Amino acid sequence: MADHSPQAKAAEGFDKSAFRVDWKARQVCCPQGATSAGWYPVTQHGRNAIVIDFARSDCRPCPSQASCTSSARGTRMLTLRPRELHERTTTARAEQDTKSSRTKYALRAGIEGTVNQALDTTDIRQARYHGLPKVTLQHTFSATALNIVRLDAWWTTDPLRKPRTSQLERLSHQFAG
Repeated sequence: MADHSPQAKAAEGFDKSAFRVDWKARQVCCPQGATSAGWYPVTQHGRNAIVIDFARSDCRPCPSQASCTSSARGTRMLTLRPRELHERTTTARAEQDTKSSRTKYALRAGIEGTVNQALDTTDIRQARYHGLPKVTLQHTFSATALNIVRLDAWWTTDPLRKPRTSQLERLSHQFAG
């Protein structure tokens, strides 16, 4: 998954990848050269993590403080996973930023949309019958039904038509206007 820090979401300031981690010394160095003040192994949501914080004396006078943190304390905190997981995640994120990875993901997104529609329409996660021949037949019928639903949507839907608005939405527009 992507970095969900406010800095990464806004594409401003310093996200986790801008910090240098020294695993042996159990310290993190920020892009402005300040070293972390605390390294705390914790358990968050049932998973091991490491919380790193920086000293107020380093963060408050820093010229990049506003772009680095939005916390009320005025200091930056980072949450990292254990070393092996952190390094694998960092490598995977760098790989996902490539054009070829985005192309592969676009294909996967289309396939996953089809699988999701099949699950919603025909509930193919659970077979209704026992035995491979009957389950194969069920999957064939499910795929046929999905294709018919998609063809019907293609033939009867005007792609330029605006979606229908609900009565509640129309009512809210009347009161707002």
